[in-house]
Amino acid sequence: MSNTANQKKRRAERTRAFLNQLMERYPACFVWDRKAVRPLAIGIQERLREDLNNDPEWSDTPNWLIKQALARYTHAPSYLEAIVAGRSRVTLDGSDAGDVTDEARQHARERREEQKKLAAQRRHRARKERERPSRDERQRRKLERLAEKFNST
Repeated sequence: MSNTANQKKRRAERTRAFLNQLMERYPACFVWDRKAVRPLAIGIQERLREDLNNDPEWSDTPNWLIKQALARYTHAPSYLEAIVAGRSRVTLDGSDAGDVTDEARQHARERREEQKKLAAQRRHRARKERERPSRDERQRRKLERLAEKFNST
């Protein structure tokens, strides 16, 4: 498990790179286009592991990397929106793997609303930071007020 910030950063970069490789290897399953994203088949992690094990070039892929890449893909807003929209699930080869359940749609809707709420909070904090005067500006204003106070007496 990665502990330091540098280790976490390297692990995240490796996960992004691996996800890009998955998108190239399984273009009918993992897609770039937000509008074409479909929910993954239930149990796709095991099928992905089996398929990678059958390829000597990919067989040494660690399980944590597969899990991280799938988590990154399935936590994306476009993925959650695909579930909420009720798009059919997809297998590695792009074939239909059935419909999402109402329970899955509700769960995705709740997660997506939480994402939107957190994004709004981040935007609000960023806006307040931009509007907040710098330390130098606050100090300059304070000195002006003090000068006015002492100059007026």
